[in-house]
Amino acid sequence: MSAEDFAAEGYATLPLFDREQVLAARADIAEHIDRVSRALYLPFDQTAPDASLTERIDRVFAHERSVANLLRVAVCTDAHRGPRLQALANDPRLIETAETLCGRKLSGRIVRVRASIACFPEHRHAWHSDVARDDGTGCGKVLVTAWVPLGDAGPGSGGLEVVAARQPAPLGEQVDDGFEIPDYRLAGLPRVRPDCPAGTALFLDRFTPHRTLPTRTTRFALVVWMKAA
Repeated sequence: MSAEDFAAEGYATLPLFDREQVLAARADIAEHIDRVSRALYLPFDQTAPDASLTERIDRVFAHERSVANLLRVAVCTDAHRGPRLQALANDPRLIETAETLCGRKLSGRIVRVRASIACFPEHRHAWHSDVARDDGTGCGKVLVTAWVPLGDAGPGSGGLEVVAARQPAPLGEQVDDGFEIPDYRLAGLPRVRPDCPAGTALFLDRFTPHRTLPTRTTRFALVVWMKAA
């Protein structure tokens, strides 16, 4: 997709990374889960170390919900510091592509791992935009987000649903725990569910509404929010 398409639709999907590099970066998450699990009083062998990465937290949830949630939070808080994930986050193609799409110079950024986990449907993101309050401070400085799934993601595997129409301002309304976009504000707007094979980066404009789709197993993604210079 071109800068003109991004300006009109508020999103773009582009093949950016080598598939094997992206899949290998999941090892940082697996190692982080092992590291946290070994620090618990709960015996390590009760944290499903033999399970695949995409099933492990669900397996733990079956008998230790609080531990499963602890592992979820640990991944989303600190796993992005792993060397393979940092190599993806620091790849100059991310910011270069984002600058081309938005036509602006970018500098500051926030990096995190995000997960859609079958056993925690309450933590799937409802309709929102990455800038909910256009006040020019903090998160309000974000211009473009790069969402990089660490595996094949799409309509049936924890991908995103996106409103394919760039918005001039946030559509969110304040709720008890933040901002959320009610369905009535999206009435008549086109929606897409992009297929994002491993190696793809989905770029979102700051005001583009999007939400997380359900998944049968765990989907991880590296997310880089890029701010104006």
